[in-house]
Amino acid sequence: MKKRVITVLLSGMITMACTIGMNPVESQAQEKVQTEAQTENQIAVQDAEETDDSVITVSAKNGSDIARELDNALKEARDTATDSNPVTVKVVAGSYKLSSTLHIYSNTTLDLTEGVTFTYSRTSSNMIETGTNGTYKGHSDFNASSACKGYSGFRNISIIGGKWYGNSNCDSSLIRFFHAKNIKLENVTVSGGGCAHQVELAAIDGLKVNKCTFKDLARRKSSGNLKQEALQFDIPCDTSIYKSTYLDGTTMKNVEVTNCLFQNVPRGVGTHTLLNGAYHENIKITGNIFKNIQEEAIIALTYYNCEIKNNVIENCGGGVLIQYFKPLSSSVMSTIFDGKKVYKGQIRHNAKMVVENNRMTIKYTKYSDEVCGVKVYGRKVSTTEKDKKNKTIPKKDYYISGVKVRNNVITTAGHGIHMMDVQDSEATGNKITGKNYYAKDPRRKKYDGVFVDLGSKRITTNSNIIKNMARSGVFTQNYSTSMIITNNQISGCKQHGVQMFNKSTCGKLSRNVISNIKEHAVHITKSTANISGNTISRVPYGVFVSSDAKGKIYQNTYKSGVKKKVYVGGKTSGITPKAPKITKKSGSKTFMTVKWKKVSGAGGYEVQYSTDPKLVSGVKSVSLSAKKTSASMKKPAAGKTYYVKVLSYKKVKGMQMYSSAKAMKL
Repeated sequence: MKKRVITVLLSGMITMACTIGMNPVESQAQEKVQTEAQTENQIAVQDAEETDDSVITVSAKNGSDIARELDNALKEARDTATDSNPVTVKVVAGSYKLSSTLHIYSNTTLDLTEGVTFTYSRTSSNMIETGTNGTYKGHSDFNASSACKGYSGFRNISIIGGKWYGNSNCDSSLIRFFHAKNIKLENVTVSGGGCAHQVELAAIDGLKVNKCTFKDLARRKSSGNLKQEALQFDIPCDTSIYKSTYLDGTTMKNVEVTNCLFQNVPRGVGTHTLLNGAYHENIKITGNIFKNIQEEAIIALTYYNCEIKNNVIENCGGGVLIQYFKPLSSSVMSTIFDGKKVYKGQIRHNAKMVVENNRMTIKYTKYSDEVCGVKVYGRKVSTTEKDKKNKTIPKKDYYISGVKVRNNVITTAGHGIHMMDVQDSEATGNKITGKNYYAKDPRRKKYDGVFVDLGSKRITTNSNIIKNMARSGVFTQNYSTSMIITNNQISGCKQHGVQMFNKSTCGKLSRNVISNIKEHAVHITKSTANISGNTISRVPYGVFVSSDAKGKIYQNTYKSGVKKKVYVGGKTSGITPKAPKITKKSGSKTFMTVKWKKVSGAGGYEVQYSTDPKLVSGVKSVSLSAKKTSASMKKPAAGKTYYVKVLSYKKVKGMQMYSSAKAMKL
């Protein structure tokens, strides 16, 4: 391989000489130029040893303005770098000023690992961005041209190491890349800046942000939610959102944010631009630390196939916000190219989202969308609404499904998990503790461990440990249906263990351990629930059911400290029938028979059977009229040993009240 040596002396101009093939006269002339150019403010760029990658080294006096000369070195890399022979621009250790924007191009690595600090003096424009707003590849404004669209504008760009300090009055993002493939930021520290994001990335396929630090981003002086992510993933679709860029609505995909620190910033990592029907794909946010974030640590807006795992979220106004629509239609976009073209993306619902093994401490701030560990949000558009460009948003239920919130530890001054217009999702194995409710928070008495709302369907709340919530451990309302609430441990809540309201339904509210609750272990109003197998202690009321509720109550265990076990429609006594007395039971390899004595006042009977001695799993049942006193059933599994119990029931208002019963071996 040929040895390639580049020597460039920079003092208002760049001169390159190649040692290969140079005659003595040319060599002497070059040496003279070098000698004359070595002034106090000189910056030298020199290639390194013989390697596969060309290296341009930039050095300058500590404290000097390096902007023009470093930008010229990046242009030199632009003109020589290829996919097979990338170029590294290496800056020697020092603290330098930047008075103008740097521009980086394909197949280029900016190496700042020796210990480089950049300080930005400007209050507008980026510290570094991909490409140029000027002439490039025959286009007078390349970045905004069709030559820079999709993921084809740039490729293979890395920034390794270095500290970037932005002006707190700067109204632009400090680092801004777009329309590219294979972008890497590693061991980069971005500090300061204001009114915008620290790093803004759009339309990138293949992004790795690893071991980076984002800190001390100044907040805009105006009030309210200001949408300032330190690390922002965006969609170029409108000039007001993304200036001087080809506005084709290209999303982000194949993104990894790992082992980073976000500290003292309005928001951590995420997205706030919603282009209806556009989704960012294959997003991994893992192993990061978020500290002292004013709003949400992570905003996963229209993310598809996303993992948010093993992050530490400490002292933040919100944990993870997952959205497939926005509360305000004016925050939604339906068009690209500045409203000139309707975006024709297909609406998705299944997010394939996992939020797992994160540790969160959530505090009250006035800036948060909601004080909450994990919030999952969809919304039904049922009337005519207009988007940001005054375009009509189609009437549709923009619900979100396929979200798994598992095994997180959430200490919260608000909700633990809040699901709104969510379907086929779960909250499983989480430990949720209410703590440090802020006295001036107007909602401080209305926070729940798991709160399911706005017509959510088929939400499983299973095996969570929920403590000390300001309202209820689990609360469902407003047409949230087909719920499953099982195997949770709920204690110390100020109102109810489980609360259901306003036409919610729960097919299984069972096997929960509920204790030390201020009002009711289970509170059902204007809803339907099957309440069974729960263990209840230290509560004024075990199960409280209003006269407008429906469902079943059976086989709950009431231990010490329960003043009233069951309250149904204004009654606390005479509402539970006696247990039937079994007189005969028999079984063969394929059939089983059971007989019992008639119970006075019973409205009917239910025979339950299973191979499980405790009749918890695999239970089958047969319902019979009050006239029946026997039942014969075919064994689902021939030759197996079965256990059976017989319960009597009667109707009290809308609830079917069941007797107790013991399982018996056939």
